[in-house]
Amino acid sequence: MWRPAVILLTIALLCSAGCAAPPLEKPTVTVDGIGIESVTPARTDLSLRLIVENPNPIGATLTRLSFDVYFLDAEQAVDLAHGEQEGIEIRPDGETNVTVPVTVDNAPLVRAFLRGLQDGAITFRVNGSATLDYSIATFEVPFSRTIEVRP
Repeated sequence: MWRPAVILLTIALLCSAGCAAPPLEKPTVTVDGIGIESVTPARTDLSLRLIVENPNPIGATLTRLSFDVYFLDAEQAVDLAHGEQEGIEIRPDGETNVTVPVTVDNAPLVRAFLRGLQDGAITFRVNGSATLDYSIATFEVPFSRTIEVRP
């Protein structure tokens, strides 16, 4: 008689053990900077540096990263570049540095530089989102950064 009760109690405890785990916290993505990799007469190759902060005890996969880089011309956004990346492993309990290459045509960069000479500064903006998959949950994390550069 005790044996079935013990088995049922053990099964109930094992099934509810997963429910006692703390929920996953939402990760953050921060734009760390933009670097110039190479310049040709027609284009400039940049690298966007991001920091993914994962506060969870399990790793994740960055299944999709998408972003746009533009500058502001009289408060209007002028597209400079679009970038995407996928399949990046994110470590548990800490930061993962992610670098994404992106190519910009030089014509809009020259326009940005001329605007900067006229206004005294160039305002660049990066907007994007990252999708992190933990197998048991998925998070869509937006990120944005505005940088003012004085020529």
